[in-house]
Amino acid sequence: MEKNSHHIVIAGDLLPSGNNVSLFEEGNSKVVFGEKVLELFSNSVFSIFNLEGPLTNSNKAMEKTGPVIKASKECIKGVKGLGVKAVALANNHITDYQGEGLNDTIKLLDDNGISYLGVGENVNNIKKSISLSIGNKRVCIYNVSETFYNIPTDSTPGVNLYDEYVVCNDIRNLKQTHDYLIVIYHGGTEEFQYPSPLLRQHFHRMADCGADFITAQHTHCIGCYEEYNGSYLLYGQGNFLFSRMKNKITKKGLISEIVFSGKEVQIKQHVVSVTDEDVVRYDEVQDLSGFYERSRELLDFGKVEDKYHNFAYSKPSIKTRFLKAYRGDTMYYRLINKLSSNFYKKHLMEKYRREQLLRIAKTLESERYGEDMFAAIRYMLENN
Repeated sequence: MEKNSHHIVIAGDLLPSGNNVSLFEEGNSKVVFGEKVLELFSNSVFSIFNLEGPLTNSNKAMEKTGPVIKASKECIKGVKGLGVKAVALANNHITDYQGEGLNDTIKLLDDNGISYLGVGENVNNIKKSISLSIGNKRVCIYNVSETFYNIPTDSTPGVNLYDEYVVCNDIRNLKQTHDYLIVIYHGGTEEFQYPSPLLRQHFHRMADCGADFITAQHTHCIGCYEEYNGSYLLYGQGNFLFSRMKNKITKKGLISEIVFSGKEVQIKQHVVSVTDEDVVRYDEVQDLSGFYERSRELLDFGKVEDKYHNFAYSKPSIKTRFLKAYRGDTMYYRLINKLSSNFYKKHLMEKYRREQLLRIAKTLESERYGEDMFAAIRYMLENN
């Protein structure tokens, strides 16, 4: 550690699962994280990661599509053993076990002296940020998420959602009283190692409003970075320890270290890897060549947009998810998929007329049609 320097450590997505659950419950943090990761956290003046789901023993799961995940209350022992100072909770899984799951998590964090941000008991009571004194600087950490099944109402809990008008005003106001502003943003395209056009637009606008460092979590893979308008934009931090995912690129992540030394601010990236035993280790190779190569590709963003469109079309979990949703997940389609998944995908594509695809595209692109469609579907869900 440099003399007279102060370090903030930011890690990606973490939730106990698989072979590491018992280690977390026992508080065996040395085995879960390894000495070098523990040292990185202990040498920092402040540390934070994204807790990718509630710590609860509740069985009252939210009604939703996709995975519904949690870890036991006892796992807080391993989290505390890391020495982390705070956790970001604005993500797509923190409300998977509704208000009880979120409340259990917050109480555990409070009882163990770990701060949190990004959530609240209702839409009018969201804890969006944390302020820190780092050396002679005032630093703010702001946590926000894209919209998933995590929307707060007047009477139900949820997260700080990305509403551009609100978030940009928050950032402008916070920057007036802080020297350095960090945004932890939960969003982006899973397993895509570049920013989508919308993600890049969001990051640029937050940077224009005063954010100095912005990181995207949720993508579950190491992406790339961009220096824009004096800000450092990290498009994909990757997992810290989220062993539920099996794709090779989801087994590595970055721990971002922000070093304050006098008037200078330096950003370092550390590669960590999830092992076959579902624990995380500081990567001895520290190969960032792919990260820097992808970052250079951002200079020609037209090509990156082409990569995004090709990725969205070719990845089955994206393409068929939405086509199936519009067509209807009937017993007929399930049977075809079971008999031959390749034939199912081809059959599903051929069932759409061009007029139908145009109508779907218009609904998704148009705020007006999208709002109307959501209202109609919400009514059907509530009255069926």
